[in-house]
Order: sequence, then structure tokens, then C-alpha cells
Amino acid sequence: MKIKHLLIPALALLVASCNNAAEENSTESQEKFEMKTTKDSKGREYTYVTNDPMKVRIYTLANGLKIYLTQNKNEPTIQTLIPVKAGSTYDPKETTGLAHYLEHLMFKGTQKLGTQNWEKESALLDQISNLYEQHKAETNPEKKKAIYAEIDRVSGEAAKFAISNEYDKAISTIGGSRTNAFTSNERTVYMNTIPANELERWIILERERFGALVMRFFHTELETVYEEFNRGQDQDGRKVYYAMFKNLFPGHPYGEQTTIGEAEHLKNPSMVNIRNYFDTYYAPNNMAICLSGDFEYEEAAELIEKHWGDMKANEGLTHPTFGKIPELSEIKRVTVLGPDKENVSLAFRLEGMNTKDADLGEILSQMLYNGKAGMLDLNLNQQQKVLQSYAYTNFMLDYGFLTMYATLRDGQSMEEAESLLLDQLNAIKKGEFEAETLEAIINNMKVEAIEKRESNWRAFDLMDAFISGKDWLEVSTKLNRLEKITKDDIVKFANERFADNYVAIYKKVGEDTNTKKVEKPQITPVDLNKSLTSDYLSEFSEIPSSELKPVFLDFDKDIKQDKLNNIDFRSIKNEDNELFNLMYVYEMGSNHDKVAALAFDYLEYLGTTKYSAEDLQKEFYKNGLRFGVYSGDRRTYVYMSGLKKSTEKGIELLEHILADAQPDSIAYVNFINGLMKKRADAKREKRRIQGAAMPAYAKYGKNNPVTNILSESELNEINPSQLTDKIHELTSMEHHIFYYGNQSGEEAKELVAKYHPKVESLKPIPASIPLVELDQTETKVHLVHWDQVQAEVLLVCKDQPFDVNIMPLADLYNSYYGRGLSSIVFQEIREAKGLAYTAYSSYVRPKTLNESYYLQSYFGAQSDKLGDAMTAMMELLNEMPQVENQFEASKKSIMKRIASDRRIKDRKFFTYLSYKQLGLNNDVRKTIYEEVQKADMASMKSFFDTHVKGRSYTIMVLGDRNQIDKSVLEKYGPVTELSMEDIFGY
Repeated sequence: MKIKHLLIPALALLVASCNNAAEENSTESQEKFEMKTTKDSKGREYTYVTNDPMKVRIYTLANGLKIYLTQNKNEPTIQTLIPVKAGSTYDPKETTGLAHYLEHLMFKGTQKLGTQNWEKESALLDQISNLYEQHKAETNPEKKKAIYAEIDRVSGEAAKFAISNEYDKAISTIGGSRTNAFTSNERTVYMNTIPANELERWIILERERFGALVMRFFHTELETVYEEFNRGQDQDGRKVYYAMFKNLFPGHPYGEQTTIGEAEHLKNPSMVNIRNYFDTYYAPNNMAICLSGDFEYEEAAELIEKHWGDMKANEGLTHPTFGKIPELSEIKRVTVLGPDKENVSLAFRLEGMNTKDADLGEILSQMLYNGKAGMLDLNLNQQQKVLQSYAYTNFMLDYGFLTMYATLRDGQSMEEAESLLLDQLNAIKKGEFEAETLEAIINNMKVEAIEKRESNWRAFDLMDAFISGKDWLEVSTKLNRLEKITKDDIVKFANERFADNYVAIYKKVGEDTNTKKVEKPQITPVDLNKSLTSDYLSEFSEIPSSELKPVFLDFDKDIKQDKLNNIDFRSIKNEDNELFNLMYVYEMGSNHDKVAALAFDYLEYLGTTKYSAEDLQKEFYKNGLRFGVYSGDRRTYVYMSGLKKSTEKGIELLEHILADAQPDSIAYVNFINGLMKKRADAKREKRRIQGAAMPAYAKYGKNNPVTNILSESELNEINPSQLTDKIHELTSMEHHIFYYGNQSGEEAKELVAKYHPKVESLKPIPASIPLVELDQTETKVHLVHWDQVQAEVLLVCKDQPFDVNIMPLADLYNSYYGRGLSSIVFQEIREAKGLAYTAYSSYVRPKTLNESYYLQSYFGAQSDKLGDAMTAMMELLNEMPQVENQFEASKKSIMKRIASDRRIKDRKFFTYLSYKQLGLNNDVRKTIYEEVQKADMASMKSFFDTHVKGRSYTIMVLGDRNQIDKSVLEKYGPVTELSMEDIFGY
């Protein structure tokens, strides 16, 4: 049976009347792109591409270090990335997980940073390395245990000379944020966001960091990796991913080695192998520094050369190569079991990132799914044939893959979902699409490219170029290259690559009996010496840097205030490009009107008297526009965005939908059936359980924002016309309008006025349903059963109502004590004791005036560590360690982050909205900046004693009831086991 393919007219029409994106980029596409080499004013040679919109410069130092630079002066920050061409693909077979573990160790300091006495410490670290080699070689369990006990003892001695987390303290000193790293197949990448005035100190610090490897706190950090491994055992999505790689790439490290490593290898690490790996790959001719932000090109290049130019290259560096693996010649169906919702993934192997498959695969993926008018979007998602579907590609050096994914409707089989996905792919193989489809996709990709260039996250494009080895000409002209792909190219590619040669992963609900767990070793907590400071960090902190003055918002000046009839109309001018965003904002959500909230979700399946639901998607996509409605529990946004030239058409369509959306009873039945399946799936989604249902229950009990929904019987009683009536009355209800774009506010207002109904008296917003925060007079423990290795604990404590005066100290608590790699809680629970992969305590600001502050603390630990971790957390919540140097560093960090924080573009409006909900009319960051400077340890201690110490908690525990020792929890209060029905309300 031939399928009705909605993609054909949707994308063909785009070319006919939406050359907006093409026009936006017409000059760019006609200009000549050439790779050129020249010298800057200091005589340093660099390469660049003519007419490159990112104006990237690439320098190469004499030692081989690559420097990728792109300027973005919108705000005084710099996104930094240091990629290394090293990942799990190159792990030794006998010690998999090595590259990832090395990434962890790169945060432990150096021979100068993080030590009191390197000579004495290094001798002990050498002993530990030798002991690990003995441990690795020993096969007798009792002897291995004895060796590990000696490792633990010597590690304790070595820790006496160490100072923990000095790298993170140094980053805090310069006001850095988003400090992190990640490891994948062929890359390990280290990242920070820094204030623009701290570039040189960051360069100095990173040169020290990458100069030599010090494996400090090795056994406690190894315990952290154990925790990360065990967390992975509890993530069904990760298990699906591993199964996909194993079956797509048999005989290649992609399929035989995971980034986290094998359990047995993690239990038998080799410090010798790690050092050899570091010495081999962490060399300047295998690394790059990628910067995007507010800096001068020549100054940045000069500073990097000054501090990194003496780093020795590895002249004999080679990367392992792997022969071709046999083509897949059959369908491999694999079942993965776990508690999460059921779904189907189909994965097809492709060639690597430097082949034509990468370009062709990306276009094919966009044809299948682009979030708007792809085949999966229109034929499966909008027609509600599956609950959700999407497609994507991923490419490594040797191979890549295309994946199609679907979650199932109630009663739907895996086989049916698989068949529906394949139907869309087969249509492309048969050529059942118009040639103009490809041009349409390119035009939308050009719009997305403009959006991407607005952010410093474009630094990741620089990183990708380095890892792939592509020259910048190839990267910067990618869209020009994709424009040359023809229909025949796609059909040929689809038929060559996509046949009965894929891996189908059936993710089913069930108990996974193959779960492996790395057992808890005996570890004696080590001394972190938090109050000490190394000579290096003291000297580093004194290196001068130019002062960066904060800039605060003046809402009266930064946001133009106007009236459209009796409606507030606010606008901000976009000075950078042709993009615009228009929003109708309603100060109501599901707490005010559950039926209206339902109507907003139903709207995407509806048409009008002029357009079918599918035709509406075509119209928006045709004009390069995005339309949607987002409704939370307190506020609703009706939004539309795109290019300036499509503004009027977008407003016309938006108003037409709001005025003329037509009920569809068949669509409503499917919508409700799908909604009920989504609700059932939510009870199988750990993210929803842990991130939404459990915190809401802790704060409000059974009547909370998660349970405040229409029942199944109420849903079935609703007439679809009731929902369209809710849509139709939106423009007659109280709302305000915001416009961001490069037209003036007056011009934008005139366009909106042309189509927006004039209503003499707007209807008031319905009253909000009162949700009452629970009083916490005693500590209670609630256990929610979930089949997993770990026990995850959230401690929730209600404090006082909102008070602007405690915001500065609340932020200081979070920085100094509760959150971040150098915070007290993280250091004590993870670094010193190795009890959890992550741990934090956060004093959370309310969103509205009628809500309270909450203290929320969390850790995730193996079930057998639950008692120790609970003890450690409760001690920290009752007695505050006072570490003066760390406190002062936290103050500086907050001030520097505020000084470099620019609320630009439409962020000004969203900042205004968030403060308005708290009754604030000014930029409260100014108060925080001024008051943090005055704070001292005494005021921090007073805040702790008043708002943290000695409190009662609602303790929410997620874990396996059969592995958790309830007597541990009963020490803190009565334990009640809650069902999924209790926390979700159905």
C-alpha cells in the first residue's frame, strides 16, 4: 500500500515562496570562499577563509598546537575548549575506561598545584602506582584484598601532603563557570566559560595543568568512576546505546569497548598504563585550544604562544588504525530490558565523518525528521501513529550511523513501530519526494546556522573541525556543499546504505538480570586539607588582571514599553541579524485552568477552515517560521519566530490559528489515548519520577503541580469544541506582548495591530488553584521503589517565604558550600570519602512571592554505601566547616561571574519577567554584587545556623527496596513506601 507522504508538498512549497533564508544568505552563497594564509602584525602566520561569517583564525605553533579563534563581542565572556585526539577507541584492551578515568585525574592538580610538599607526596604516589601493578597481576582474592588495604593506607599518607580541588579553586578565583570535561570515542575535551579579562590567567593555569600528569587521590577518584559505572547500569538509554554499538560495530573498538570501561578493568586499574597514555596523546601536536568570545585575535594568539610554546611535542605520535569490518548483511534484533518505557531504535551503519556519507546522511536525516515537516514529523507524530518518533545521525572517524526511534502507543507492537519507521525510509528509497525538498532543507539549515552563530557554543564547531582533521574551508562551506546534493544522490545513497542491514533494539519493560555492579572497596576517608593553599595557587591568585565592571539592567531603558490598545507591548531591538521572536504572554497555566492547558497541547493536531493540520505545518515551514504554545503551571507563551521578511505572514497565521482552530473528534480520541499512554510511561521514566514527581510530593504532598491534572474520566467527558473555544478566547483574555527583532518596536506594533483583535475589556485571568506547601515539623522518609543499583536521596526542607535580603548569602551558600566541584559538600562526600558520584546542597530561590525558599540536598550512592553517605550528608547539614580561603574564593567567583554576565538580547525580557514574579522592579544582581563583597565567614555561619542547621526534612529515596537497608533510613524518621500512583496521582 502506498503511503500518503506529507513531506512532498510541505518542502516543495518552501522553495516556491520561502527563499527568506536563501535571501538572508544570498551574499554569502555568491561570495567566494578561499582558504588563505597570511601573517598578523606580530608576524605570526595563520589561516582563514574569505567571507567566513565566523571569521575564524587558525594558528599552529612550532610544537604543533592548533589554536582556533572566533570573535564574539556580544558579552565579555569566552567559551574555552581544549580537545585532545584521545578517547576510548585508543584504550588498551586490558584496561578499558582508561581515557575516561584520565579525564577525571586531570582535575587533581599538578606538581605545584594541589600539593604542600611534592617531593614527599610523589614518593608515596610512586609506591601506590607499584601497588596497583601488583594488585592488577595478583589473582588470589585474599592477596588482592591485602594489597588494596596497603593501597588504602599509603593513599592516606599521600593525602596528608595534598590539597584538594585546587584546580577548581583556581577556576573560581578567575570567575570561571561551566567547568567540565567529557570523553567519547576519539576525543577528550576540557571546557570552561571565563570572563574576558581573565584570558591570560586561564591560559597560564591550563598550561600548568596539561604540563604533567599527577595521579593524586587516585583510589577515591576510582571509587567515583565505580559510582558512574553503576549509575550507567541504571540507565536504560545508555544500555540501548551500548547494545547498538556492540551490534553495529563487531570487531571494532566502537563495538568492543565502552567509554566507561569494563567492570573487571575498573577494579584492576594500571597507573602505568594511564601515564603511558597521557605521555602518548596529551602532547601539543595532538591538542588544540578553541576560543569563542570577547578577545583580540593577536593578543590571544600571543598569550597562548607565550605560555604554551615551550610544551614538547610527541614527534613519534601515531594513532592506532583499525581494518575494515565486514558489512552487516542481516537484520539484528536485540532486546534490552529495564524499568523505563518501551521503545524501538533502528540503527544503520554508515562510513565515517570524513566521507560523503556524513553529508548525505545528514540530509537524509533531515528529510526524515526536522521537528517541523519531516516524514516522521508529519506522517507519524502529527498523525499520532506512534507516541513520538525522531531520527538523527552520529559520526566518528571510522564509522557513523543513522538512527530512527519511536515510542509506542498503547497496545502497539514493537514490530508495527519498526514497520512504520521503515515505511518512511522506503519512500525515500523509491524517490517519492520532490527534488525541491533538498533546497527547502538547506534553507532552514541556513536559518539554524544564523541562530548558532549568536552563541559562544559555536566553539564546538572549532573543536569538531580539529578532531575530524578537516580544514576550515570544508567546514565553513558545508552548506554550499550540501546544496549540490541532488535527488538522484539521495535515492542512490538510500538504496546503497539502507537495506536489511540494520540493528533493531527493542527496549522492553522487564528485569535486567545481566546488570553488573562494581562492589564497594574498603576506603578510609582521606584528609582534604581544605584550609591550606599551595604556593602556586597563592601566586596565581596574585597575578593581576584588568578589572571588568558589571553592567546591570535598567528595565525602563533596556525594554521599550508601549501599549497596543489596552495591551502592554514591550520590545527590544535586535542589532545583530534578521531573526525575530514574537510572544503573547499569559500569566496563567495549568494551576489556573487545566482545560486550557489541555487545549494548548491539543492544538498541534488541529487545522482551521482554511488549512488542514498538515497544511499549517507546511505554511510555517514554507516561510521559515516556528510556531508553538508552551504552557507551564503559572505562565503560557504563544510564540512565533523566524526571519524578518516573514514576520507579517507569521502574525497572520498565528492570529488565524487562534481565531479559527477547528475541533477534530478523531484527533481528540487519538490525542487522549496518547496522553494516557504518556502518563503510564511517565511512571517508567526515571527522569520524570526523580526530577518532577518526587520533589513535588516532598514540597506539597499529594496535591501538587504534578498531580494537578484532569482525570481520565474528565478527559473523556470533554467535547473537543470546548478546547477550541479556549483557544479562540485567548486574544480576549488579559495578556501582554513581547517582540524581539530588527524592526523598531513601533513597526512591530503596527504589524501586530493589523491582525490582533481589538478588545475593549480583556477578560481577567482565572484564579490560581491554591497548592499548599507542607509544614515540616518532623523528618519523614519516603521510599519509592525503582529497579536500580544505586540509592538516590533527595532531602527537602521548607524555609521562609521569599525575602530579597537573603539572596546574597543564599548565593554564597550555594557557591561556597553546596554546589560545584570545589564546594564543601562535593569535596567531603565525593572527594574525601568516595561515597557518591555527585552530591550537592542548594538553597533554592522561589519563583513567586507566595512561595518559600527550599533547601534541597542530593546524593546518589550504591545501596551498600547509603548509611555512610547519609551520615556524611547530615553531618554537613548540621555543622558547617569554615574554610576561610575557600570562602573568599567563592566571593570572588560570584563577583567575577556577575561582572561578566550580560543579559543581552531577549534575555533582558525574561530576566524582567522572572524578577517581576518576585515583586522586584530592578536588577537584583546589583544588590547581590554589592552585598557579597561585604559578607564574611561570620555572616555565612549565621545564615547556615538560621536556614540550614538542625532542620527537619522530607527525605525522598529512589532505589530497590530489596537492596536498601530500611533500618539505615529509620534512624532519621519513619519510613513510608510510596507507590507510583501515590506520587503521580493516577
